[in-house]
Amino acid sequence: MQYSRLFLQMTAKKAAKKSTKSSSESGDRNFENRWHPAIKKEGFTQVSNFFLENYHRLKPYPLTHGEAMFVIHLMQYKWSDAAPFPAYKTIAVRMVVSHKTARRLAASLEAKKYLHREMRKGATNRFHFTKLMEALVDLKSEQLIANKGSRKTIK
Repeated sequence: MQYSRLFLQMTAKKAAKKSTKSSSESGDRNFENRWHPAIKKEGFTQVSNFFLENYHRLKPYPLTHGEAMFVIHLMQYKWSDAAPFPAYKTIAVRMVVSHKTARRLAASLEAKKYLHREMRKGATNRFHFTKLMEALVDLKSEQLIANKGSRKTIK
């Protein structure tokens, strides 16, 4: 776990360095060049490539495709470090599933200990992803250690 914290600190420093690049260096990476300008006004959601490529490798429990999409849809409402709080009905409509299915996906993520639902009276639940983020960081750390080990055997 201590390695995970160190990894997070190193990653944050690298990200800060990358963000100082001029816009001309990253001009080809803007929204319009990746998608189409006509759909930009609908907004977009930041999703980690590491999450997309590894959600099915999480330990001890991999995520299903439905659970991963549920997380991505919740991330549409995560605008800061605060926990998002969309209604199940909202998520269900966006995923084109029943509200019961949306609740089942949340319950499944909670049973896997990747999600904590904070129940609130008279308001929608808050969805906390702390354990999911820890599992992703742990997986990344494991991959780095494995890659370092495989490099040593190659030399």
